[in-house]
Amino acid sequence: MGRRRRTVRSAASRVFAVLIGVVLLAGVLTAVLLALDAQRSAQAEAERETRSVSETLAATPGVRSALQSSAREATAALQPFSLQVTRNTGVDFITIMTASGIRVTHPDPAQIGKHYIGSIPAVPVTVTEQYTGTLGPSIRTIAPVTADGRVVGWVATGVTVQSIGGALLPACRSRSASLSQ
Repeated sequence: MGRRRRTVRSAASRVFAVLIGVVLLAGVLTAVLLALDAQRSAQAEAERETRSVSETLAATPGVRSALQSSAREATAALQPFSLQVTRNTGVDFITIMTASGIRVTHPDPAQIGKHYIGSIPAVPVTVTEQYTGTLGPSIRTIAPVTADGRVVGWVATGVTVQSIGGALLPACRSRSASLSQ
């Protein structure tokens, strides 16, 4: 009779271990899927935000006017403006440049006057991309600034991948906390 109990306990232990394994695997898979969904959502939001800021600034008469003056005058007018908009919108950078891609604004003033690192479309269209520039990998949108049917400059707005990842951690923590309650 003693032997039968061991067999029953052993079978029950095995079933319990399998159930624990299934629950743990389901938990890990759920966490991975939630993290991937959060990453995809954060990237989509970064794309929407950078597009909105770039297109709004590109359509601003003051930006258009400043880009039609000398590079020095454009920097004097636009650098404080772009830094203020960067702070107010929560993006990581705004770079305004001439039609040929020479920066007239940048969060790092040492980069002003240098050529923009990133894609500049051959035609005046708005483009969003992931690219590694002077501030690291980022999601960025570049929009044309036009006057009288010609491109007079470009506005690039970006959010670094590091910022997107940093925003995910609190979101993942709050989702985990709400799931455990």
